[in-house]
Amino acid sequence: MYRTNQNGQPQRLHTERAHRNRSNGRQLGLVHVPMSVSEQFKESWLTAIIGSILFAVGMCLLFWNEGHAAKVAHSLDEALRNVAVLSNPMKILPEHEGRLVHFTGYISVSEPLTEPDYGVVMASVKLKRRVQMYQWIEIEEERSFGEATEDKKHYYYSTEWKDKLIDSDQFYIRTGHHNPKNIPIKSQVQIADEVKIGAITLGTELKKKFNDFVEITSDERPERRDIKMHSGLYYHSADLWNPQVGDIRIQFSYAGKADDIYSIVGLMIHGTIVPYITSRGEEVLLQRKHKLSVDQMFHMEHVHNYWRTWTNSDVSSSNMLGEYIEDTDLELYLPVWDNCN
Repeated sequence: MYRTNQNGQPQRLHTERAHRNRSNGRQLGLVHVPMSVSEQFKESWLTAIIGSILFAVGMCLLFWNEGHAAKVAHSLDEALRNVAVLSNPMKILPEHEGRLVHFTGYISVSEPLTEPDYGVVMASVKLKRRVQMYQWIEIEEERSFGEATEDKKHYYYSTEWKDKLIDSDQFYIRTGHHNPKNIPIKSQVQIADEVKIGAITLGTELKKKFNDFVEITSDERPERRDIKMHSGLYYHSADLWNPQVGDIRIQFSYAGKADDIYSIVGLMIHGTIVPYITSRGEEVLLQRKHKLSVDQMFHMEHVHNYWRTWTNSDVSSSNMLGEYIEDTDLELYLPVWDNCN
């Protein structure tokens, strides 16, 4: 429809309405034309394929995880049906040879584990030495201002106690930030040669399962004058209150202390406990601190298997879904309208 303006020229009615809308301070918003699926795929086909592959791999891992959990649960049930309970681990009876057995008793070790330079002597299954070195670390930062991120990166340097060697040659600013090329003292875990409960010897695989470490806090000063001690830590430092790059500190801890009581489930072979292999090919070798019945031990292992499966499934599904969404880089193109009256 047209009408004549004051100059006698025709004009579209909706043009006048648009003018009135502008005069009232209202304008139509920008209209974004939606992209079709094919157009979106053309723009991000590679990331879409990678995301799909990652998603498929994640689903396979989830199915495998669930299947493995069921396999472990069936293996534990099989082991529980076949286990023999030893009332007295001080005696090894012939009928228990080659059998899966459960027993409880006090840990004994043939010789204590030692760290002579530090005066540490511990009768235990394991003795761990944790070594840290005072080193430069690099902190990389990108500054953001609202939704905008600055392209330039900023680097900061500080000193910390670190377990692993940090390569300062990879720093952005190397001048004045040099770390040693190696750590002169290495972290390690000692394992006792002979460990027994009663007359039964604990095999190598069983000894490796003792991982409930407890820190050693000793007041005994080391004989070496170049080693200082504070709060259970041993320092190779001229001034432990003002450490320098390259200084060393050491912490000791033990697991499976002699005379602590433990409960064990494993296969008896010639008086030694080794892993029991189920018909499904799963190993059963259990170790728990304190006196626990065979039913309690298997129940705790079932609970551990459940939580391990749930955690792995949750993390895998979240990560794979996140990777899929991020890699495909999908966007919603929706038309935007202002309120027009």
